[in-house]
Amino acid sequence: MTILLMALHIVAAVCMITARRRGVMHFSSAMFPIVLLLPLWGPVCALAAELHILGGEKPDQEPDTGRFGITDEVYRSIRMDNDDMSGVLPIEDVLESGEPVRRRSLLLSVLHEGPAPFVRPLRTAGVNDDTEVVHYAVTALVELRSEYSQRISRMEKLYRQHPASAQIIEEYAELDEEYLQSGIPDSSERGERLAHCRSMLEKLLNYIGWQETGSRGLSSSVNGKEKILKKKTQTETMRLLKRLGNICLQQGDTRAAEAAGQKLLEMEPAGEDGYMLILRAKAAAQDDRGVKKVISTVQKSGIYLSPDAREQIAFWSA
Repeated sequence: MTILLMALHIVAAVCMITARRRGVMHFSSAMFPIVLLLPLWGPVCALAAELHILGGEKPDQEPDTGRFGITDEVYRSIRMDNDDMSGVLPIEDVLESGEPVRRRSLLLSVLHEGPAPFVRPLRTAGVNDDTEVVHYAVTALVELRSEYSQRISRMEKLYRQHPASAQIIEEYAELDEEYLQSGIPDSSERGERLAHCRSMLEKLLNYIGWQETGSRGLSSSVNGKEKILKKKTQTETMRLLKRLGNICLQQGDTRAAEAAGQKLLEMEPAGEDGYMLILRAKAAAQDDRGVKKVISTVQKSGIYLSPDAREQIAFWSA
């Protein structure tokens, strides 16, 4: 009798697993061990799961929507709503010309989600004719400014304690760049942070130059190690030069930005970064002849250009 029951169990398990693999049945493949190892009750559990699936989830539903209580009708209405984008407005338009209720609701949502990505719209809302919207916007901006002030204060304290730490100098420069990109600092504070960021980046470049000079004497007898160290130093220097050039452009110091671009070209003549930095510096200085010369050089050299670089060349060539 036991042998007969075991034989029935094996036949039922094999049939159900085969049906599942061929798509006839739809219970989860995670139930295979249960179907095989649990005599008789395994196939019964799989059969119950199959009946539950057939009774609750339609074949034309998207996977996993049934467990969230989303019916086929609701799912189709969601998809239809997603296709209709006519009612979607930019946040700036809502803050400028939207109804008071929508403006206040939008500002409250921004405060709840975190105002960091919405600095420019918040500045727009700060001069709104709705006093409540102005209050929310100013509150968010003050909160962001206070947060950055605390972070800068902590970083300044660390820097004073470890003025020769390359890691802290790097983190300080990154914080300056983040703060500048946020759009929060006003004109006077922006100039101060630009000057400080430039100072930090120049210190890092000087540190790398000193480190490279000292390491040459120590590893001159090991060619492989020296090559690896030189490649790593060059990559880091180029990264800092690009950041320094960008800060110099924001300061309006086009000569310093162009000098950084020239150093990039010396280190990587076939790279686009040096040319693009010099092009931006020439354009900022309103040097039309210089811009044309850079574009001509790039086109003649045949260097590979990224999509962004190609767009810049096309823009200034027009």
